[in-house]
Amino acid sequence: MKTLSVLLSAMRGDRRPKDGPREVSLAAALTSGLYEVSQAMSSPGGDVQRSLDLITSAAASILRVERCVLLLSEPGVDHMVVRSTAGIPRGRQFDKYRQEIYRMVLGPILSSGEGMIVTERRPETDRNLLRLMRRLDIKGFLAAPVGMGANTIGLMAAATPLDGRDLLDADLKLLSVLANFAAIALENAALVARLDKKARKLTAIFEISQALNDETDPAVLFQLIVDRAVDLMGASSGSVIRVDHATGMLYIEAERGLGQTVKSAIRLRLGEGVTGWVAREGTPLLVPDVRSDPRYVEANPKVLSEMAVPVKWGKEVIGVVNLDHHRVGGFNEEDLELLTAFGNVAAVALRHADFPGDWTRNPE
Repeated sequence: MKTLSVLLSAMRGDRRPKDGPREVSLAAALTSGLYEVSQAMSSPGGDVQRSLDLITSAAASILRVERCVLLLSEPGVDHMVVRSTAGIPRGRQFDKYRQEIYRMVLGPILSSGEGMIVTERRPETDRNLLRLMRRLDIKGFLAAPVGMGANTIGLMAAATPLDGRDLLDADLKLLSVLANFAAIALENAALVARLDKKARKLTAIFEISQALNDETDPAVLFQLIVDRAVDLMGASSGSVIRVDHATGMLYIEAERGLGQTVKSAIRLRLGEGVTGWVAREGTPLLVPDVRSDPRYVEANPKVLSEMAVPVKWGKEVIGVVNLDHHRVGGFNEEDLELLTAFGNVAAVALRHADFPGDWTRNPE
């Protein structure tokens, strides 16, 4: 216990006399914090919020500060969101001074990837930062970047030492270590999510392949394909679309989340809209933000991102599998690859479906 307290004091450059109760207090804080970190890193990969909460709580304990907060970037959100907090709540100061905090704290850290110490005793501290600190009712704060690879995805901040001490470079190093733990927890969660998705992908494709052997009704197969694709990739809606080359029209054969009205009302021509473009070009397409893509034809104002893959038999495009999302950047390249696998399975179902027109033509 004494060794831990001496180590902590040395890291902080604490030159004050060491009395018994203070050593016990420091050692207890460090031991408690390290225990929370170990719990966080041993949490199941899917329970990332618990891991982040434990790490943030550990930061508050180890640094002995009133408050600690973890902010992370989120897809489709133009500002960082608070993911975890620990310590004494202080109302809504953050929301009130959000713009100033982003301009003077978050912006510099995100662009430089380096941490920051702000105290009244440091002569190099910017006066505007000091004024912001007083408005936020804090007495000194630290902020360290949270990085994944070469990207800074957030920051961890700690404010107001409980014992009134001045914050030092060693405190920032400790906070940076804990910020790295948060990044590792996020990376682990992402890895577990990817592995889980791969497992569910194999299960879904196996299920559909089995259905191709056992099910004779094409409508059932189409619905199974779109249901599994929507569930697997968290889409808001999806459809399996047939291309009628005789008329140059696209027809929805199965849908999820669109509704019968939309299914019967939408009549796209070859080359029209995202799905029509994919049907004409025979190339998968990922549109992170449909509002900035002139090919998009609006069917639902809530849709913000879309992806579609061609369903081919030989060289001929016979259909399209399409998914929509209500969030900008709702899909990624890995999702597009997965949807392509669904398209390959859908090709067999569409090829064997008893539809009129040119469905019985041999592929070129």
